[in-house]
Amino acid sequence: MLIFIILGIILLIALAYSLWCIKTLRERLCETSKSEKMKKAFLNNIHHEIRTPLKAMTGLADVIGKEDLYLSKNEKRDIREQLNYNADLIDTLMDEILMFTECGHEGHQFHIESFSPNALCRRCLEANMYSIYHRQAVKLNFKRELSDEFFVKNDRHLVELVLNKLILNACRFTEAGEVIVGCNTSENTDCLTIFVEDTGNGVPQNRVSKLFTWFEDPEDMNDEAELDLSICQRVAQKMGGTLRMDERYARRGTRFVLILPLH
Repeated sequence: MLIFIILGIILLIALAYSLWCIKTLRERLCETSKSEKMKKAFLNNIHHEIRTPLKAMTGLADVIGKEDLYLSKNEKRDIREQLNYNADLIDTLMDEILMFTECGHEGHQFHIESFSPNALCRRCLEANMYSIYHRQAVKLNFKRELSDEFFVKNDRHLVELVLNKLILNACRFTEAGEVIVGCNTSENTDCLTIFVEDTGNGVPQNRVSKLFTWFEDPEDMNDEAELDLSICQRVAQKMGGTLRMDERYARRGTRFVLILPLH
């Protein structure tokens, strides 16, 4: 009789363990499926972004390939700078992929260099001119508050990544008026503040709290703008800074500020 009781207990333990294993396996399968969906959504976003510099480089290659083409020294320099810019942009997007993966902290090696924030703002504005070609009612403008001789030290590629995303989002939601980009050191003590303002419809109040939340579910990644802002916030934090929406902005539209420490 005792043997049957012991066997019954063993069977119950084995059954309980089997059920626990099945539950754990199901959870892992769900997590794997969720992770795959999130990676797919993220890579679709990157695919959309990487097409822009690739198209630009293809266009420049077509220009250079014309047999009867004569280029002045200035034109050659401009083409070289555009090719370098788009190559840098692709390289930065590759860094973004590394930061999204589980080994993201080890994947990106920071490259600290000295650069002019004014020059960076102008460069990003020029790179995003394609976003408004079909909308003559929208202008891209630079607001100068710092000297062109003012330089800062940080990872220029990552700053450029964030700024490009902010400008692109501003262009998406601005049908008329302007997108203004600028930078200063007066807005936040001992920090560089880079801002992007637009005259779009603004952010609905019920979405403000979710703008910079790092996504935990594939459904949260359906909004491309919010996905970009979440990524931008994470990149800003890796640089020791932060990204926020200026809720005190009194004009029509939206104002985002990237705040970075002055090294």
